Amino acid sequence: MRRRYRQNPKTLEMELVSDNTVRERGILICPDIEPFKSSIDGSTISGRAALRNHNKRHDVTNPADFTNHWQQTARERERMYTGDPSFDRKRRTEAVRQAVEKHEQRRR
Repeated sequence: MRRRYRQNPKTLEMELVSDNTVRERGILICPDIEPFKSSIDGSTISGRAALRNHNKRHDVTNPADFTNHWQQTARERERMYTGDPSFDRKRRTEAVRQAVEKHEQRRR
């Protein structure tokens, strides 16, 4: 049971603000991935850590990293074409400059 208290400024007594009960949760364990063969170098990847290292070594990513990416990009593109004032040219120019700098740093 979770309770929150606060001090009354006049009486300096602690007063109960809320009495929230914490819901019980089941075990939140994500199972490991099944071993598979890499299409890049043919090595066998047998776990999440191995997949993370493989992706970092070959500078690739998983499709799951792009969840909702295309829908969000389409909304931003629509804002640009409709002339939304919150989508300004300076911000776009700055984003392109930062992307170029980031790419140059990765190549070093």
